[in-house]
Amino acid sequence: MFNKFIFYSICCLIVWLPIPLGSNRPWAWAISEIVVFVLFLLHSLSHSKMQTAFFPAIKTWPIFCLIGALLITLSLQLAFDLSLDPIQTQILLLKTISFFLFAWLVCVYTHSKARISKIVYALIIAGLFQAIYATILNLSPNLSTPLFGLQYAERANGSFIYHNHLANYLAMILAISIGFIISELKISPNSYTKVRYYLRDIIQSMLSKKLIIRLSLIVIVVALLLTRSRMGNVAFFASLAIMGLFALRFYNKKPWSLKYLIASFFAIDIILVGTIFDAEKLQTRLIETSFVEETRDEVVRDSLTLIENLPITGSGGGSFYGLFPTSQSLPYSGFYDHAHNEYVQFAIEFGLISSLIVFVLLLYIFFIVLKNMTKKESSLYKGVSFGVATSMLFMMIHIFVDFPLQATANAMTFIVIMCLGLLCNSNERLTNRRY
Repeated sequence: MFNKFIFYSICCLIVWLPIPLGSNRPWAWAISEIVVFVLFLLHSLSHSKMQTAFFPAIKTWPIFCLIGALLITLSLQLAFDLSLDPIQTQILLLKTISFFLFAWLVCVYTHSKARISKIVYALIIAGLFQAIYATILNLSPNLSTPLFGLQYAERANGSFIYHNHLANYLAMILAISIGFIISELKISPNSYTKVRYYLRDIIQSMLSKKLIIRLSLIVIVVALLLTRSRMGNVAFFASLAIMGLFALRFYNKKPWSLKYLIASFFAIDIILVGTIFDAEKLQTRLIETSFVEETRDEVVRDSLTLIENLPITGSGGGSFYGLFPTSQSLPYSGFYDHAHNEYVQFAIEFGLISSLIVFVLLLYIFFIVLKNMTKKESSLYKGVSFGVATSMLFMMIHIFVDFPLQATANAMTFIVIMCLGLLCNSNERLTNRRY
């Protein structure tokens, strides 16, 4: 009884996370924490009745090492009074515990190919809702915001407060959705020389779920463009291009239409959709970007002195916003509570050693996902791995200039995506259960 309930509760939580302001307010992330703690309690009860395994599979342990490194660092900072803002560190510790348990639940209950597909569907539904909501609001400036009374903004932000957070979220959904479509492509013998294979696959695509997902992705691309997020758009299409070239070279038994699918995202989504929905505004923002007017680089520069002060232990998780004014060299146009560079902020708050460990583990998970694309026989595992790799590469690029992981919805969605990549690193014979 608990097995299905917990799994579908995880799917509902995935859809819910971005709705309450990206879960980036104390009351919003408290809801997600309570839900995760209750589900983990039910998981423990389920295990006591021998309905399911308690521990995740060994293949998923890299994600727990990654989050565990953050947990250990936060615990040590509090235990030895190393944090300069203990209250914020306690808040971040509780949040990180919920991340750890959430990943635990995802890895335990997503134990079959059918369930991997359902998790992907949950992600697509969540992204599609955000895309439709953001697009309607952005194209209707006189329409009152039905959720949380947000005012109209020129850049689409959906139910997020910050448009770059929405752009980051949508890009992750796009990446995993593209991978899922790739997993549905056919591998036809002699399809390059026989026209009937081409016609058959086109007709099947028109009558299959791929068409519905593809249309959903067009809507999400529209919303991504409407965010006018410079690095969000650039990082996504750059990561898609890089992983597309990697797949064309190393993808195991690649579908005959893979190159056409990847090309379509650039030809159709950028040119056609971008023209209809005024991508020129985004292009103008890119061209007019001025380092004289931009203060993000100055924030990063001033933040580096904080790393020098406490390079080993860090200043404490969550302490940046209170600590940064002490190193600020001059007044900026706004208040910066984040470094606009996750690498720098992690180094400041967690120290160089912990940050390096986390980054190495992130690269290790990325390597596993790339290996899945080149070694696995299952089309689902290979396709999902493509989406995971694209999403991870996008995130590693985007966090150079922004702070998307500070939003709980983005952080937990990224955790789900990494878990999917590790779950695809499995023995196909053991993962065909349909429940």
